[in-house]
Order: sequence, then C-alpha cells, then structure tokens
Amino acid sequence: MQRAEDNMDINELIVKGVSYYTQRNYDEAIECFNQAISRDINCVQAYHYRCLIHRRQQNKQEALENLQQAARLLNDKEYTTISNNLQIFIGQYCFKKTENIKSDNSEQNMSSWERDLVRDAENCAEAYIEEKFYELERWLSKRLEHSQILQKKRINNAKFEPERLQSNNLPLCNSHEDIAQAMGVSVKGLRFLAFSRKKSHYIRFQIPKKTGGNRKISAPTHLLKKSQKWILENILENIQLHEAAHGFRLKHSIVTNAEHHVGKEVIINIDLKDFFPSISYRRVKGLFKSFGYSETASTIFGLICTEPKIKEVEVNGKIEFLLSWTERYLPQGAPTSPAITNILCSRLDRRLHSMAKQYGFDYTRYADDLTFSASGESLDNICNIFQNTRFIVEQEDFEINEQKTRVIRKFRQQEVTGIVVNEKLNISREKLKNFRAVLYQIEKDGLEGHNWGQSEDIIASIEGFANFVSMVNPEKGAKFKEQIDRIKEKYGCKKKAAVPNVSQPLLGRSDIVAQINTKLKEVGCSSGYTQIYLTKIYKKRSLKQLTETELLEVLRDLTSSQAGDSGRTETNFVKRWRALIYS
Repeated sequence: MQRAEDNMDINELIVKGVSYYTQRNYDEAIECFNQAISRDINCVQAYHYRCLIHRRQQNKQEALENLQQAARLLNDKEYTTISNNLQIFIGQYCFKKTENIKSDNSEQNMSSWERDLVRDAENCAEAYIEEKFYELERWLSKRLEHSQILQKKRINNAKFEPERLQSNNLPLCNSHEDIAQAMGVSVKGLRFLAFSRKKSHYIRFQIPKKTGGNRKISAPTHLLKKSQKWILENILENIQLHEAAHGFRLKHSIVTNAEHHVGKEVIINIDLKDFFPSISYRRVKGLFKSFGYSETASTIFGLICTEPKIKEVEVNGKIEFLLSWTERYLPQGAPTSPAITNILCSRLDRRLHSMAKQYGFDYTRYADDLTFSASGESLDNICNIFQNTRFIVEQEDFEINEQKTRVIRKFRQQEVTGIVVNEKLNISREKLKNFRAVLYQIEKDGLEGHNWGQSEDIIASIEGFANFVSMVNPEKGAKFKEQIDRIKEKYGCKKKAAVPNVSQPLLGRSDIVAQINTKLKEVGCSSGYTQIYLTKIYKKRSLKQLTETELLEVLRDLTSSQAGDSGRTETNFVKRWRALIYS
C-alpha cells in the first residue's frame, strides 16, 4: 500500500519529519528523513534530525555518524563548533546510567533516608545532563536554520541573467572568485577594496573652478584604479549610449557637442547641480543589476565605483572628518564615474531629446551641461522647454542649478561648452588675444608673476587651453603648442603634482566605537550598565547595532558637559542615565 509520504517532495518530507519529531513520533520521523536522504544524499536537515532522534533513542553510534555528516555537508564554522561540543558530550555522558558506588547488597545496609538521597542524586545528575543536551541541540538547530537562510540568500544573490549579459557582450562574472580572477586580484584584495571601512581608498584634493570656488576631486589609489579600469573597459564601454550624450565617449567631444547648435537663433544652457555627488551607491548598484548581473556582483561593482561620504563632525570640541559607513556616492576623479553617469542619463537623454524634438529644438548633453537650441517659430516654445525639462530632470532624480541657467540670443556671443557657435565653431577672440599675450610675456620674462585660469600650475593651465584650441582649430592649436614647448625647454618646467587638501585623518566606525568605549570607562559605566542604557534609549543591546547617527549621538552625549542640578559639571550621558534610573 502506498504511503502519503511517497508522493511528497523533499521539502514536504522534511516539514513532515520535523512535525513528527516535535510530537515525539520518532519512528515516523525517521522514515520521513530516510526518504529525504534517499532522494538527496546531501540533505543536511535530514542528517541533523536523525542525529537528535538517535540520541533520544540511545543509538550512540548512529547519532554521532549523522551529526558528523550534517556538519560536513553544511560546512558552517559555528555549526561545526557546536556539533563538536555535542559530540564530546555524547561521548562522555550519553546513555550512561549513574553508577552507584555501593555494592549489590549495600542498599540493604542503608537506612531509608540514605537510599532516597542516593536516588535523588542519580535523578539530579540525569536531569542536568539531559538539560545540557537540550541546550546544545537547541543551539545547533537554531544555527542550522540561520545557516540555511544565509545559504538561500547566497543562492538568490548569485542568480543572474546570462542572456542579457551576453547580448551586451559583458563578462559573466557573478561571484567573488569570478570577479577577482578577471580583475587580476585575490579574493581577499577584492573584499578589501569593496568592503573595507577602516581605510579610504581615495586621495582627495581640490582644483579651482573657472566660475570660482573649488571642485573636489577624489583620485583612487593604484589598486582601486586598476579595478575601476577593468570595469570601465570590460563592462561600461560595451553599453550603448544615447546619441545626445557627447561627454567622455569615443569619437565625441565638446566639438561634436557644439556642432549641433551652430547658427541657431537661441541657445539654452542648463546645468545639473552636484552631478556626481547626487548619484548614490543605490543607483550605481541598480545600474549593474539592470545589465543582468547578480546581486553579489552588482554589490561589489557598486562599492568599487563609489566612495563613502566624508562628514564633518564635532568630537571633543574640535572638527573631525568622519568616513561615513552608510552613505556612498559617485566620486569625481574615478575613471568609471563619467561612463556611469552617461549610462544612468540614457533615459534622461531619451526623454529630453524626444521632448525637444516635439517643440522643434535640438538637444545635446555634455556631462552635466544640457544644451537646447532652435530658430524660427520654434522659439515660441521656450517656456515649454523650461517647464518640461524641469519636470523630467526632477523625475530622473537630478536637480537644476538655477544660477547657471542661461538663454543666449544670436545678437550676443553664444557659447556651448566653451565654444562660440554664432556662425561657426570658434574660440572667443578676446580669449585668444589674452592667451597670446600671456604666452609672449612668459616666453620673454619667465613663469613668475604670470597666470592663466584658476590653477596654480601655469604650465598645466596653458597646455590645457592649447589642447582646447586644437580641438576647435588644429592650426592655431599647433602654433600654441610649439610656443609652449619652447617655454618648457627654455625654463625647464616640470608639472606640479596635486597636493591632497584633506590633511586630517579620517575617522571610521571602529574609531567612533573605540572613542565611545574610552569615554564609558572614564565615567565608570560598566558593560552591563551600557547595555541597559542602549536598550532603554535605542532599543538595542550593543554599540555594534547602532546606526551612524545613533553612534554620533552617544559620543556627543559623552563629550558634551553641562551644569547638573547639584551645580557640578556632568556629561549629557550621565544626566540621561540618571533620568533613566529615577524614572
């Protein structure tokens, strides 16, 4: 006769077996677990529960064999540790009746109260041993459940879409090992680059902006830059971009961007505010996920391509730089950042291009510079261009920089990404005149006392402008470069290295926790009292569970002092602790 268990799948068999086990129907439970193993010889749960049943049925050898097999298959460090302790306990105490120290006829020589005392001692010993077995088995079962949840999560995180990856000619790297091998680093090195919170992998400095102020640059260290270049060359450069994007891509430049707007009656320039910092880790990770990569790979790529935000916090009355462990964004200075912005802006470009075409305008984008242009009757739609652009930009999680929005008509000098476009592509006459004068003075008198642009490195500045001129007018640019070469040869000029502007050390999570523990010792707060305090205030038992904001609040409470009711100066932490005690 066919049993109901014969038609169950392996998961149903395990659930049924566990149900029998909890009801202490051990024979039925063993039958379910045996069937599960017959279908899958690597079924960890079946071996685990067979061990527990055999232990209760006093089958010592079978219990040990099943426990060892479960530990081997699960390959979980904590489960193995607990199972080793249980094996030792089984070997020492399992199935041994407490031996009486009396002889066979010694009980006859005992009084009734002496016999009761011996029997009570035996019962107490057996109860204690059984309690220890129960405790170890409970820990083991909890660890098994937790480990299997983690394994399911790892399996889900490893799922990827090979067809989508292959359609874009992207490498099939979806695990730590695959990515590390492809990048030419060790798995340990990959994890250090992606997950390390104790060290910043960027050198930060500032360069002057043409419009005033400073631009913050984060240059990756050598090993991180190598990994970012691999992502750029093997993944990002294989993704097709919208035709309106002209920045940081092959066969496109500020020249191709400006060409679309030559001879137009009206030019509209719109700038996106905080372009790179506005792109969060979540968006970058989601981008790689959209390519078809697994959760694991997308997380690694997202972490490698973003940097932690640096916050200024007050600690012990002075400003410290905190390396955030919760907020990350796209760094300006990483080789991957421009390509990521271009891909993330593909939908923005598509929508703005379609909208502009609808109203008779041309649209292009160079990095964070949006340009619209039109002539004739289309100019009646300028208001529609502004309204729709604002709506689309905000929907795409960007923000318009109002201070840099300009409408330039044909009777004024029209510039697109620094190039004059009124009648043809050209460089401003005034700029060229000033540049010639600067080069003449430098060649005649030397570098001292002269400057060009906002940079302190005069050679880098004049070389940069000469290259810019070459892109628009190669003949003029070549003459400028020849003159700069003569200057460099005459004065032996060397390019200055950029100097990082963040001289103070960066604090991480571990540094904040260490400072809190030091302050707790100073105020005489034990670990037990700290646990009570954290539970009452934050509903958490340890500092490790606190968020970034909560940790900083605890540190501020420990370092901020005020006069108490008694007139003595005390920290906010002590005041809150006293309020908890008397509440």
